This record gives sequence, structure tokens and C-alpha cells, in this order.
Amino acid sequence: MNVFIWLEKYGLLLMLLFCLGVFAPDFSNKMSAVDHELDVITNSLAQSNTFKQVFWIFAFIFFSFRFFINTEINKLKPVITYKTFFLMVICIIALISASWSSYPLISMKRAIFQFLFCTSISIGLCFSYYHKSIELNLKVAVIICILMVLLAVVQGVGLSESFQLAGYSKSKNTMGVNLAVLIVISHMWTKSFDINSKFLNGMLILLFILLVLTQSKTSIVLCIIYFLMTQLSLFKLKLITSSLAVIFFSVFILIPGVSYHINDYQHIALYVDDGFFTGRGIIWDALYYDLGFFDEITLGYGYGSYFGVGVIPFVLDDKYSFLQYVSSAHNGYLHLLLQFGVVGSLFIFILLMISMLKSNNKYLHAALIIPILHNVTESSIFRDVNMAWFLMIVIIISSGIYQVRHEVNNERELINGT
Repeated sequence: MNVFIWLEKYGLLLMLLFCLGVFAPDFSNKMSAVDHELDVITNSLAQSNTFKQVFWIFAFIFFSFRFFINTEINKLKPVITYKTFFLMVICIIALISASWSSYPLISMKRAIFQFLFCTSISIGLCFSYYHKSIELNLKVAVIICILMVLLAVVQGVGLSESFQLAGYSKSKNTMGVNLAVLIVISHMWTKSFDINSKFLNGMLILLFILLVLTQSKTSIVLCIIYFLMTQLSLFKLKLITSSLAVIFFSVFILIPGVSYHINDYQHIALYVDDGFFTGRGIIWDALYYDLGFFDEITLGYGYGSYFGVGVIPFVLDDKYSFLQYVSSAHNGYLHLLLQFGVVGSLFIFILLMISMLKSNNKYLHAALIIPILHNVTESSIFRDVNMAWFLMIVIIISSGIYQVRHEVNNERELINGT
């Protein structure tokens, strides 16, 4: 088989495995929550490793080149370009934010990476659909993920001290979200693209069993909510997902931003205990205080310029508190506010909303509940190679592919009818 055709067919698989952490498994003994935060900081500073750079640069160059020269996917090109446009604008906003960042080189570097990341996944999914290799990609990804988990368990490093399944990941929460997203993507694609595979359905059951063993409550609940959402009508799904997105955006971004500028600073941390959501109350309070005290709530600190820059943020730099080990806002909406302020966050939110307006696939809309709810307790949107962000990109591009698929099927029905 021509190596270029092979990469077109299975490039998406390689990118999915990269995001699942298969290429950099952790077969060390699992650590405590505090140690994990320290480990995350270390990793964030090492995200410029050679393998990661080479992998995504190569993926971008290859898929971009093949996308432009391949005339057989002309029907897909307009919609893929349209959907990818929204992601590119977000990347441009991130790049512009480097102009006021205290760490402009870091902001630029991370913005460029997101450009490569989003483009590669978008075009990779396009080719995978064209070559009808989505089913095989899913099967291989699921099998490899399960085998890696079992390998970690056999080696005696797959379980934490509390017998929570962390597998080949650094923590049970990371393993949990990876499994939950893999389950949702697999189910979403099988239903959207009419993939009928008993083997894959059986593997999804096994994946869910592994998810339960992680004891990651958030991921388990999100996965269950997704399957419950698929039972609703498209209208109800759009109403629920849109309403929740607007509510969370308003609570965590819009209300704090507007109230600050009218000299009546209000935010959710003022109304919850410090221990809210296992300590997130005190984290959110410190970060909202930071934004107000340093007057950064309008434009933020710049993309990727708050955490993971080698310096502990001022309000978190307390050697007698666990806050010194915090490496994320533990809320995706607040994380956006820290980086882009209320102005940039508003543009990003609108772009993401518009990108899904014309989608008429209920499984894709049901899947949106994962990034919407996950970002209430974790920071995953527009963040490196996080699986929840990978899911968001896949949903946006899949909605475009489904649109083309639907139009082609309608044309065939008209032709057959005449």
C-alpha cells in the first residue's frame, strides 16, 4: 500500500493514540494528589519535547499538503474549511494575546501548537471518513487502550493506593476522562456514520467497566449523562446544551467581567465554601481575586501565560498552602478568563457556539455535554492535547462531515426517486 494513502487512512488513529497518552505511558507507581499537581507542573514545562514537536509538525505538513492536492475530496473541502475556520480564529486570538502577555514567546509557541493540533485533527478526520477507515481506527484505538491498561495492571502499577484504576496514566482522573471520551467518540461516530459493529459495541462495554474501576466520579457521571441525552430529541438537546453553555459562561465569565467594570465585583467564589468541590472554592476565590487585584479581567494574562510558565502565580505562592501546587484553574471557563479576559473569552465562546449552529445530528449535540460539564470542575477547553478538547474539535468537524453525508444521501434519494 502507498505510504501516503496509509497515513491518510490511519493518521487519525495515530493522533488519537497520542492524545490518549499511549506513546508516553506512565508505568511508575501512582502518586498522591499533591505529587500529581507537582508532576503536572513539571510536564507543562517539558511540553516542548522533541517527539511532540516532530509528531505534530509532521502531521500538519502532511495532512495540509494532501488536503490541497487531493481532488477526490472536493465535496468535503468547503465544509471542512468552514468548520476549521472557527478553530483557526480562536488560534489567532491566542496568538494576538501574546502581545500583552508577560511571556510572549510561550504564548506564541502554545498558540502555534494549537494551530497545528486543530488543523491536523480536522483534516485527519476528513481523510479517515473519505477512506472509510473510521471503524478500523476506532477498533485499533480501543484495543490498544485496553491492552495498555491491562499491561499496567499486570506490572503492578495500574492501581493507586486506594485501588483506583489509573492504568498507564498518571492518575485515575486522567484515565477516567480518557476512557469516557473514547467511549463517547466511539458511540457518536458509530451512530453518526452508520457503523454497525458488534465487536466495537462489546469493546465499549469493556471500556465502561474499566471506567467504573477508575472510580473517577466526574467521568463516570458524564458518560452516563451522554447516553441519557441521546434518548432526547434534537430540539431538546440543542436547548439543553445551549442553555447550559450560556449559563456557565455567564456565571464564570460574563457576570464577573461586567460586575467588575461597574465596580461591584461579583463571582461564584464569593458564594461557596472554600472546600466546595474538593477545594475548588478556595482555588477559584484566589484566581478571581488575582484578576481583580491586578486589573487583568478585561484581556487576561495571555494564552498559556498563567500556569506552566516556571513561576508560581503571586496569589498561589504560599509555602504553607496547597495552592502553591495548583497547576490549573480547575474550571475551564475561569481558565479562559485568566488567559483571554472577558473580551477574548466572549469571542471564543461565540465562535464555538456558531460552529455548531447548523448541526442536525443528535449524537453530536449529546456529546457536547462532555466538554460543557467537564469544564465546570476541570480545565480542558483549548488546552494542549487534552482529550476533552480533542473531543470538542472532533464534534465540530464531524458535524460538517455529517452535513455533507446527509446532503449526498438526499441527492441519491432524489436520483433514485426520479
